[in-house]
Amino acid sequence: MVQVLVLYYSRTGNTEALANAIADGSRQVEGVLVTIKRIDYATVQDFISCDAVAFGSPNYFGYMAGIMKDFFDKAWSVRINVAGKVAAAFTSGGGNSNSALVSLENVIGYFKLEKVAEGIVSVRKPNEQDLKKCKDLGRKLAESAIDNVKAAPKA
Repeated sequence: MVQVLVLYYSRTGNTEALANAIADGSRQVEGVLVTIKRIDYATVQDFISCDAVAFGSPNYFGYMAGIMKDFFDKAWSVRINVAGKVAAAFTSGGGNSNSALVSLENVIGYFKLEKVAEGIVSVRKPNEQDLKKCKDLGRKLAESAIDNVKAAPKA
């Protein structure tokens, strides 16, 4: 069973709605187990144990939420253990700025994760189009995880 992890932070519920849509999209793919966690309840072991991960954050002052950055700081020492996993990012905010998304996607690169698709930026409360994009992203993430696991060399 391929494991997809959706990690997010949300204060207003907007980013949480996007996270739930990504999880729903991933669950549409057979052979996938999805775990969704707020970043303040996630552990570095959760990150190591999954096959794919989606990161979601509000846009705070042009950057990801501080608690999300703190998680990445704690996980830095295990970056070799997560390199090559497939990943995606999504954000929400009060305006059209993609700066939080850029910061998350930069981290995806620093950890040597494989970005599977362009990230999603939602403005204010997610609408049906935003949620559909997130479901599609979740499905793409899960399918890419399956392909990545199949392609991995056997020990």
